[in-house]
This record gives sequence, structure tokens and C-alpha cells, in this order.
Amino acid sequence: MAVRPGKDNCTAWEMASRQMKLREVLELPSLAGTCVVAGAPGLERDIRGIHAIDIPDPSLYVTAGQVLLTTGYAWPREAEQQERQLELLAGRGLIGLGLAVPHFFDRFPDQTRAIADGLGLTLLEIPWEVPFAEIVEDVHRSILAEQYRVIERSERIHRELTSAASEGATLAELARTVGQLINRSVEFEDAEGRTIASSRSVQSGNDAKAQGSGFSSPIRIGGRVVGAVRIVDVEAPLSDLEHRAAEHAALVAALKIAHQRELSVLEARLGNAFVAALLEGTFDPTPQALERARLIGFEPEGVYAVSLFVLEESLPINRDAFLRRERLVQQLRQRMEELHLSPLISVAHNQVAVVVPEGRVEDVQRRQKHADLAVIVGRAHQGLAGIVESYREAQQLLPYRQRGEVRHFDDMVFPRVILGDEEARRLFLHRLFAPIVADKHGELLRETLLSYVRCGFQIRETAQRLVVHANTVRYRLDRASQLMEKSFDDPEMRFRLQFAVHLLDAATNRTDTIL
Repeated sequence: MAVRPGKDNCTAWEMASRQMKLREVLELPSLAGTCVVAGAPGLERDIRGIHAIDIPDPSLYVTAGQVLLTTGYAWPREAEQQERQLELLAGRGLIGLGLAVPHFFDRFPDQTRAIADGLGLTLLEIPWEVPFAEIVEDVHRSILAEQYRVIERSERIHRELTSAASEGATLAELARTVGQLINRSVEFEDAEGRTIASSRSVQSGNDAKAQGSGFSSPIRIGGRVVGAVRIVDVEAPLSDLEHRAAEHAALVAALKIAHQRELSVLEARLGNAFVAALLEGTFDPTPQALERARLIGFEPEGVYAVSLFVLEESLPINRDAFLRRERLVQQLRQRMEELHLSPLISVAHNQVAVVVPEGRVEDVQRRQKHADLAVIVGRAHQGLAGIVESYREAQQLLPYRQRGEVRHFDDMVFPRVILGDEEARRLFLHRLFAPIVADKHGELLRETLLSYVRCGFQIRETAQRLVVHANTVRYRLDRASQLMEKSFDDPEMRFRLQFAVHLLDAATNRTDTIL
């Protein structure tokens, strides 16, 4: 059954971002009365030109992507010859055959339609009164206009991407620029395939990558692939123009990443100013700075701990100490690269500070000789402020460092209390009593526990002191033990409680000290 090609709602950008389809050509005024009688799926094929020939063997004069127009004057009448002619035309890459009707033929024979369907060749029946010259002129004018729009759009893509790069745009901004230009979802990936910047188009939604395939253009620096620009496809195939957009974006990204790496090398030569800024809390989290941080392997929202490797050398360090420090830095860098960790290292005087992701501190220290070093480690904290806090904790342990040993902040709290460290005393009391103070009956539980300790861990004496029943004391102590997750029969726990009571008795404001 004959069908007439329908109009679609292509946007101007969609028309300009790809070659014209045969379906779109049939929407031209000169082909308004044309009917598609076979090979309808071929309407989505790209058309490169249209040709009018009336000779016995036109296959010698057509090329791939063309549409052939014929009056039927020289078209064979025998079914076998028609089949042979269609096979020759399809073999040459012809996408459509237009027959002027009715005159030499009233219409395409049914057998011819069936053969064309099998070959994927679109058959068109064109009203006899429409001049072929008018059709050819109309089609070629539209194709040329289409090509001009493609060139114009390509130049705009080149211009806007180059402008964005010259203005210092981040990869996220580049992704948005590309995405807006081609109305696609765009992702920038690192060498491991992790997304480092992305932009979602309105039509793709948030799950475009999961739903469809796409085109990936590698980002190369010095012949080595360091990432990729990925254009995510949901429904429609990518055009040549979109391919070129991805390739140009990959080139711009390569230049930007190479520039960022040069900056990173420069920072390393200047004492790793980036890591020093993290430790000192002077890092300015601008979009450009955060992007550069991610490119060198630092995740601003990650959880990190700071390790301090301290050379036992007098200050200022001499040349031999300087060389030992450089060897230590080189060893640490090599070890972290083996572990696939970013070498976030800062050097100052006789100290080498290393920022390590949570759970990897022991891995970095393993196989590292500490005979002439003291190593102190702060707790793991999240975010930029967490790195500053971990570094501050590590520095608090400097007076307690020991050559050849690794000391962690958590392990040194109680020893520091015994040695009279005021901040350690506050931290010790807070950790000990915070679980019960946070309870809605915390004040009552705290008072009962302190009285229990002062009464030599005797239930009866505690009850008399508080003027309550002994079972009430037992209930409160059981509740406190559950909250603290400690047994009050444990000798070590009893020692810490007794020590805490002595500290509280010596304090001016006990409540503030605990809280």
C-alpha cells in the first residue's frame, strides 16, 4: 500500500548537525505529490545527490547515496530483467528509484516492489507532470544549503570551544559548552574510565549513559591516552558533526590537562605548594582549583589522614640531611604510585607530610625503614577542614615522637594525659564520658558513675551517698556500661575511671571539662 512521507518536527540544529535524509528531501515542494511504494526503511538513509537518466543500463552512471529518476522509457518490461536491473542499482549503493507515473508505466509492478523491499531500495512514484529538472534543482539546492549549515555549525563549535579554553574554562564548563552546542549528554573521563566532568542534555535525562551507546574520542598527551570525551547517545545516531565536536573537545581537553600537569610539576618543584596549602588551611576551593586538585588525584570530599615523617636532624638541615630527605620523598612517591595513590606530599625543614586516604596509612608505611625516622599519624577526617585537623593532631605529637617508631594520635591520648598535656586531658575526659552525657538521663548517670568510683566501686556505699536504693544504682550503672560499651569490672577501665575522677576533682569546672 502506498504511503505519503509525513512531516516531522526536526529542530534547526538537528537539520544542521547531519546530512539530509531521503525522508527530508521528499518534503520539498517539487516532490510534494510523491508516494513511497517500497523500501520505506530507506527513507532514513543519507542522500548525496539526485540524477535523471533514461538509458537501458543506468547502473553505470550512478554512485552510492544517489536517487535515480526515470520516466520508464528505457526501463525493462520483463520481470527477470527488472530484477536484474534493481540488483545492479542496489549494488552500486543507490538509495532510491523514482518513476514518473502514469505514462510508460502506470505504477511499479508488485513483483518489482517486493524485490526492492528485499534489497532495501526505496521506490518512489512521482506525478508525470512534475519536471525532473525542477526536482533535481530543488534537491541539489537543499543539499548545498544543508552542507553550508553544517560547515557554519562546525565553525561555531570550533570557535566556542577554543574561546572557552582560552578563557580558562574548567572541564565541567567545557562539557557544558559541548553539550549545549550539540544538544547531547557529554562526559569527560580519566584513563580509568571514571567521570571527572559531565553535562546532561534535557532530552537525555540523568540516566543516558545507562540507556544508550555513544561515541568516545580519546584524549591523548604525547601519544598516551589519558582520558576520553564521551558523547552519550540515547536514541538517534551520532552525526559526523557530533563526531568532530567530540574530537575537537578531546584536543582542547588534552591541552588543558597537559597545562594542569605542568602546573602540578611546577608546584612539586616549589615544595608542593598545593599540599602545603591543604595542610595549612589556606587552599582556596575555587572551581578551577578544585578541578586541578581532582586531576592530580585529590578528592575534596574524601576522608584523609596526615602522616608526618620526621628526620631527627637539627635545624637548619645541612646538605646530607637534605639529600636524606629527598631520598625519603622519592621512596614515598614510588610507594604511593605502586599503591595507585596520588603522591600528595609536602616538605618543610626536617618533616615530610603525606596526605593518605582513610585505610591506606599502614600500606604506605609498610616496607618503609623507620630506623632514623619518627613517624606520627593524625586521625582520618573528611574534607578540606578534616585534613587541617589531622595535620594539627599530628603536630601535637611532635613532642612525643620516638625515633624508629610509628605513633598514632588515638594511641597517644592517655600517655599524653599522664604527661600533663592539657588538650589531651580534655579529649580523654570527653571520649570517656561523652556516650553517657549524650543520653537524656546523662547527668544522672554521670553523677552515679562518679559516685560509684569515689566510693571504691561499692554499690551499697554509693546508694547511701546518693540516698537511693541499691537496685537503682545497679540499674544506672548497667545503663552507663551499655552506653560506654565497657565493663566496670575491667581493671583497665577502673583505672581510667579513677584517673578521670582525680582529673575532675582537680578541675575548676567539671561539667565543661567533660562536655
